[in-house]
Amino acid sequence: MRTPIITRGMLIWATACSVVVILSIVSYLLVREYRNTEEDAKRSTLNIVQLINRDIRNTFSIYDSALSNLIELLQTQALSTLTPQIQQALLFDRSNETPSNAGFYVLDAQGKLISRSTPHVRAPDNASLQPWFTAQINPINDELYISQPYLANPHSQDWVLILSRRISAPDGTFAGVAVGQLKLAYFQSLFRGLDIGPSGNISLLGTDGTLVMQYPPTSKISIGQDLSQAPNFIRILNEPFGSFMAMSGIYHHERLFNFAKVHDLPLIVVAAISASSIFNNWQHTALLIGSATLLLCLGLLWLTWLLLRELHLRHSAERELAALASTDPMTGLANRRTLDRTLDLEWRRAQRTGHPVSLIMIDIDHFKSFNDSYGHQAGDEAIRQVAQVIKAHVRRPADLTARYGGEEFALVLTETDAPGTRQLSEKIRLAVEHMAPVMPGHRTLTVSVGTCTRYAKPGEHQDTLLSAADKALYQAKKAGRNRVVNINETGLNALKPKSAS
Repeated sequence: MRTPIITRGMLIWATACSVVVILSIVSYLLVREYRNTEEDAKRSTLNIVQLINRDIRNTFSIYDSALSNLIELLQTQALSTLTPQIQQALLFDRSNETPSNAGFYVLDAQGKLISRSTPHVRAPDNASLQPWFTAQINPINDELYISQPYLANPHSQDWVLILSRRISAPDGTFAGVAVGQLKLAYFQSLFRGLDIGPSGNISLLGTDGTLVMQYPPTSKISIGQDLSQAPNFIRILNEPFGSFMAMSGIYHHERLFNFAKVHDLPLIVVAAISASSIFNNWQHTALLIGSATLLLCLGLLWLTWLLLRELHLRHSAERELAALASTDPMTGLANRRTLDRTLDLEWRRAQRTGHPVSLIMIDIDHFKSFNDSYGHQAGDEAIRQVAQVIKAHVRRPADLTARYGGEEFALVLTETDAPGTRQLSEKIRLAVEHMAPVMPGHRTLTVSVGTCTRYAKPGEHQDTLLSAADKALYQAKKAGRNRVVNINETGLNALKPKSAS
């Protein structure tokens, strides 16, 4: 009985462990692949940022070199003896090396135009009030100034960055500003050739939060827009470079941001890629592997359920077979085999404990003549009814009621003395006597009962108990039937019926 239960428990435990292990391994692999995908995206985006960073740094270095050369020529007065045309050509010779320039020019201390690289280049009317001009008045400042984006022409959409350097007089006083103009279209052409995915973009920001350029362009954000209060920009501003995953306040979806400041310039390059495009392939793979794993686990659980069901059916069949092997099919009482096994067990227990054990033998009176008169079906019904009466009087779980054979029954009573055995025997006899007739017109059935109560002694066999009870039954039948006869150590003790049959 216990082996199948242990087997079911072990099977459930093994299946549960297997499912947990499978799910843990697959989850670990998927998480690792997720991290690897994220790291690959970070590396590729970082390469893009570094490439842009290098090109922008080189471009601004060329512009700075052209402005420095222009100022040096102005300060040496080496060109004063040359014609204006030659002076202009030599002053702005290096400007031809700068990519995407919108022209160079020189302003005096009052912001008036002194010279320009080409005739169509024009300086703003209020140049002396512009930040890129006023920033150079301070003699301490000797750095390249990069302005916010400006429209080169109010009637066009040509945006430029103004790069300025201070011109100092021989005595160190402010003598004017040298200016170079860089078209923002340069950055657009630079960004255009880089692969950042279908929904990614590259941005160039000033350290003050001004958007210089974004590619591809979008209506959600425009050149010159102030992004200094954006949470992502604040995070970017606090570190020289890095990457992080965050929700975009402009596009309203999660993105991978990779950024780096452009050397010592007040510019920041930001490459942003949509998280959905990064993990799109991973999601398909995870869905496929997850579905396959789920089906595998469900299949394993289903097979376990089938096996448990088979074990249950087998266990039930074994119990039914055991019941059939130990039960009389006609009466539902224990059979002779179970009686012998139980009697042996209780006899040995009585030997150990010293408690009495009793055996009651019951036989239906004149059953052969009843069977011959009314047939085997009526005889079988008589046996079943008597069996039910006997069974109804045996209520203790430890006691056994069995069909001994034919019309004979046996009861094994544990820890029951002789008076108790006689009392139960008499109750059974009276109950059978008052039982309704099995067949119409037939007299009431009666039984003869033989009992024996013994205290088992070491070395004594249980056959002595069985032999004594059988002898008592014989004496009851010999004495006229429908009576109880008890045999114990003191001899015979017969109980006569109150009414004769």
